[in-house]
Amino acid sequence: MAKRIPILFALTLVLGTWWLPAQAARVFNAAQTSPTPAPGQFDMSTPQSVTMSLTNTNTGGNVSDRIYEVRFRLTTACTAPCTLTTFSSSTVAPAGWTRTAFSTSSITFQATTWNNAIATVASGGPTTSVAFTFLLTTGTFTLDTSQTFQDIRSRWTTTTAGPPFSRAGQVTCSSVGTCGSVGSWKAMSLSIISFQTTDLSNIPVSAIAAGIGFKLVITVKNISTASQSSIVSVASPPAFPPSLKTGTVTLNNPAPVNNPNPLTLAAGAQGTITYTYTTSGTDSGTVTFTVANVRNSATTATSRSSTSNTLSVSPLTVSIAITASAAPTACLFAGGSATFKMTVNNNTGGTVTSVSPTLNSPTVANGANVGAYSAPTTNPSGCNASLANGSSCDFIWTATTSVTGSYPSSPPQPSFSTSGFASATSGGSTITSPAPPSNTETILEYVVSVSPVTISASSTNVELDWNVANLGCSTARVSSIAVTVVPAGWVLSPDPTYAYSLVTDTIPSANDTWTVSGTTFTAPNASSQIPVNNLNNDFYLLFSATPSTLGTSTFTVVVTDTNGVSRTQTTPVTVNALTPGSVTPWTWREIFQ
Repeated sequence: MAKRIPILFALTLVLGTWWLPAQAARVFNAAQTSPTPAPGQFDMSTPQSVTMSLTNTNTGGNVSDRIYEVRFRLTTACTAPCTLTTFSSSTVAPAGWTRTAFSTSSITFQATTWNNAIATVASGGPTTSVAFTFLLTTGTFTLDTSQTFQDIRSRWTTTTAGPPFSRAGQVTCSSVGTCGSVGSWKAMSLSIISFQTTDLSNIPVSAIAAGIGFKLVITVKNISTASQSSIVSVASPPAFPPSLKTGTVTLNNPAPVNNPNPLTLAAGAQGTITYTYTTSGTDSGTVTFTVANVRNSATTATSRSSTSNTLSVSPLTVSIAITASAAPTACLFAGGSATFKMTVNNNTGGTVTSVSPTLNSPTVANGANVGAYSAPTTNPSGCNASLANGSSCDFIWTATTSVTGSYPSSPPQPSFSTSGFASATSGGSTITSPAPPSNTETILEYVVSVSPVTISASSTNVELDWNVANLGCSTARVSSIAVTVVPAGWVLSPDPTYAYSLVTDTIPSANDTWTVSGTTFTAPNASSQIPVNNLNNDFYLLFSATPSTLGTSTFTVVVTDTNGVSRTQTTPVTVNALTPGSVTPWTWREIFQ
């Protein structure tokens, strides 16, 4: 006997469950936004960063749930010899979130409000995705190693008034799938620590004369935990793609010279791959080299890709040097004049005319100032009008230097550098060649300060301490300190034993060996003189009486070095009214009995 099937049940069998509500699900999507494209390439054992963006993709009945907590974990296992990749404690939470838990392998973040929790686009929340940036220290391994986060966990809440938030559910993803990405980067075994053009004497250069040879040197370091052998450049020789080349630069196809050869490096060791090129005497342009990597040709030990400096090749070569203008030394002191010399060499094969130099505005640091350049002079005179092949022309400017505010009492000191270019006419055409950046010139000084800087009027037996820092010329030492102007009202103690010094000399040791005559201190011999960059040297004088008049007393101090340079400094001391309870501070000298 046939059974009767209810019509609704029959329709369900035929049509499925199209009429039922959609099933709810809690889902998030993680995407790596830095480095991109994934995977990023990181040198082993170096600080790096990875940024992951999380989006709430809940569906159905969970569409209104928000992600209030996210945890990222790194793997805690590796095959020896190795060190693990770790989170840096400097990793901070994104805006609107806080870091609630930290270890070198796990970080947890939590939203600070319901509005900052991650909502779905469909629910219309103000925050629909959040980017988390992690500071890492990449681990070390025997070969290149691809890495991801061990897992990413998201927790949801429906609590709108948190924190604290109640947990409505959580999802943990440990592989690429419904959660999107779990991050991706590769720890590289080799590192290109320098990719530099040099002259044939191995001095780094960024400009050469046409027709002159040069070297391209790749310095490689093995940053893995195992020895790497037969390291080669890919490509060899390095490429110079058209996009990184201008003008006409003719290059040969040299074979590499390795040091050591073959290029086998123990863990932590470094070596070089060198290519020697020649250029044509008519070349004029620039070239930049690239390599995809250097690699152990037998394994998967590689480096990141790298690009060299840009080398300018020109029939005109230009250089700039900065020196001090004043004799007797090449040392530039505050307020002195600097000389800027641009040298242009003609290597065109013929005479050039209308040689024109351009000196750019200086780049200054740490309070240095450089005044306007003078009009340039030429050496030899008139070489700018016509310059024979194989000859050079010097263009010389001067400018006054100064320091903004007080000269610093310790490095870094005020400094400056500059750059420029030159052009000339050859065969009816204009040739222009840039100059590499000049040397960096430091503005020098002998820095003098006094202590105390205030006293009470009519004080007696006040000891002043002049501290001298030698930030002067490297070719000289300080040999004399003289207080040449003592203001009215200050009476030097008649007892000469209260005039003494504590100098850290060339030995080095702090001692009281300098001789004193009145208010002048003199080093008795060369070993007692103050060397450059010695910052703490004290010279004491005792005054039995001080001014009764209020105001500022200005002492003049002259510092003389072994080059015969004398620098004058002023040190003000303020004289205040004596008030109840006030005391003039001063330094006690030890008395040994």
